[in-house]
Amino acid sequence: MANRIVLKMGKQFLEYLTEIKRSRRRAILENIPKTVFVLLIAFYSVANLYAAKPTEIKLSILAPEGSTWMNIMNEFNKELEKETKGEVKFKVYAGGVSGDELDVIRKIRIGQVHAGGFTGVGLGQVVSAVRVLELPFIFKSYEEVDHVTSNLKSYFEAAFDKKGFVFLGWAEAGFVNVFSTTPITTVEDFKKVKMWAWEGDPLVKALANAYKLVPVSLSITDVLTSLQTGLIDSFYAPPLGAIALQWFTKVKYMTQPPMANATGAMIMSKKQFNKLSAENQKILKEVTAKYSTKIIQATRKDNEKSYDVLKKNGIKFVEISQKDLEDMNKTSIKVREALVGKLYSKDLLDRTMKLIQEYRTKEEKSPKKPEIKKKPKT
Repeated sequence: MANRIVLKMGKQFLEYLTEIKRSRRRAILENIPKTVFVLLIAFYSVANLYAAKPTEIKLSILAPEGSTWMNIMNEFNKELEKETKGEVKFKVYAGGVSGDELDVIRKIRIGQVHAGGFTGVGLGQVVSAVRVLELPFIFKSYEEVDHVTSNLKSYFEAAFDKKGFVFLGWAEAGFVNVFSTTPITTVEDFKKVKMWAWEGDPLVKALANAYKLVPVSLSITDVLTSLQTGLIDSFYAPPLGAIALQWFTKVKYMTQPPMANATGAMIMSKKQFNKLSAENQKILKEVTAKYSTKIIQATRKDNEKSYDVLKKNGIKFVEISQKDLEDMNKTSIKVREALVGKLYSKDLLDRTMKLIQEYRTKEEKSPKKPEIKKKPKT
């Protein structure tokens, strides 16, 4: 009898333990989905938090909002963001809010800014040799400019790379004219005006010294105010630039012919560029190449239109006398040679001039297209 009682109690105890195990298993199984669900929510929340923050490239440009350059830059930015699926985009600081180009180069070097669209003055602060493209009177057409820049692109890509920058693509401001409150048609006229000179520009300084001029050195961001106060009464700029920056509203005359071509390019800190994935680096270069061509074409087109705009706004066009033009050209050649070893090498200067002559020779030998005469109206 006692044995049966013990066996019965033992059986009941085993059933009790089995039920406990089942209950625990049910509790664990019931809690697993909840735990996993919570972990998944946490994981995707963190992932989305990081995905929502694309790599933002801080880019500075002197061109103001609404200008040809900024309108295309905005298109460029949209396409870059689209092609990188939202992973890369520019944060653009337009209109010189980041300071003069010399200030922006300094800020890129310390990481406050990542990239910029620069004229030759800014580019020259990194690679001085680029100023060979802005020597006075060396180019006669945009076709000559394109022939030289396309052939020297790899040279400058390597030069900027050595300085810690990535050369993304060419741009330009266009052929530069002199604007003034009084007509300038001779070298002596240049000496009578208060001409602006971009502060820190070694090329303009060398030219001013050669022409025996005493310009007023100012940051480009101070030009408009200085024209308003009378500190300066003349400046040099492409027609489109003079209009975009509103400088033309303070002068009455524009001197022909243009003095030089103002080059430009977009460059970026190599350190920041290397933070992008290989795929996004490739996309950035491809999109830049596309919009580099687009901005150059648009700039040239709008520069041509700008001549009419200037005329309609009362700007009078005057010509430098042939004799003075020849004298200025001779002086410019001396400056060109004097800057060898200071801004660029003799090899680079010779190569540039050879490329220009190469293009001119080719053009002279190429057959001219026959002129199509329109039938007279009857």
